Amino acid sequence: MKHTFFKLAVSGLIFATTTFAQSANEIAKKAHDLPTGKTSSGTISVTLIDKNGKTRNREIASYTMKDGSTDKTVLVFKTPRDVAGISYLTYDYPDKADGSTVDSDSWIYLPAMKKVRRVSGSSKDDDFQGTDFTYDDLGTRSLSKDNFAILGEEKVNGVDCWILEAKAKDAKAKVSRRITWVDKKTYVVRKGEYYDKQNRLQKTLTCENIKQVKGYWTTQKMTMTNVQSNHKTVYEIKDLKYNEKVNESYFTVSALEREQVK
Repeated sequence: MKHTFFKLAVSGLIFATTTFAQSANEIAKKAHDLPTGKTSSGTISVTLIDKNGKTRNREIASYTMKDGSTDKTVLVFKTPRDVAGISYLTYDYPDKADGSTVDSDSWIYLPAMKKVRRVSGSSKDDDFQGTDFTYDDLGTRSLSKDNFAILGEEKVNGVDCWILEAKAKDAKAKVSRRITWVDKKTYVVRKGEYYDKQNRLQKTLTCENIKQVKGYWTTQKMTMTNVQSNHKTVYEIKDLKYNEKVNESYFTVSALEREQVK
């Protein structure tokens, strides 16, 4: 899981503010660019918990690969039967040299309809298939979509972190700002908060079981809680493999249509 973020009379204040902003941008970029290997594969165990404590379990097969400067991800639901076969493919592109955004390309296949549909940019903040994670959370959010600021410093479970704010440049964005606690040593996100259009706290993210796997910092358990609906989703990554051969044909729209991804 990589989440993406944000004259002469007062020259001293302007200089301090500019330096502060540059530091925020640098932290955001380092967190955004954490190495993830050329390929990865694994199983994601998903637990949905409603306000009454009732749980539903799902299992997703996950594959990623780097194709030049493009990051490709494909997810396919394995269980239970009512969602089995639903597949999601996304291509995340780097920003242009001038810093402008290049939107990711995303598609979802719904086996009940035997149809692939494109996930538009306006839908990226929608919840992914009943979970509390959005489509945007599953990819690599472009840094150019946000303005970044450092709100302070704080320990999370004994780990020194920066408190980094990413405020959406798009005033119509469903998630107006994201606040993440970024590990000062590793640049791994330790927890997060997500705010809605009215700047009300909507969701919180907790990250657990953070360790190096084959030399790559990996968050193996994430819990996203919607504090407004009292619903939560737990993602746990299992059997994770880095830099092992994956089937490159999986990362195509036609593979979704043929239900080829296993």
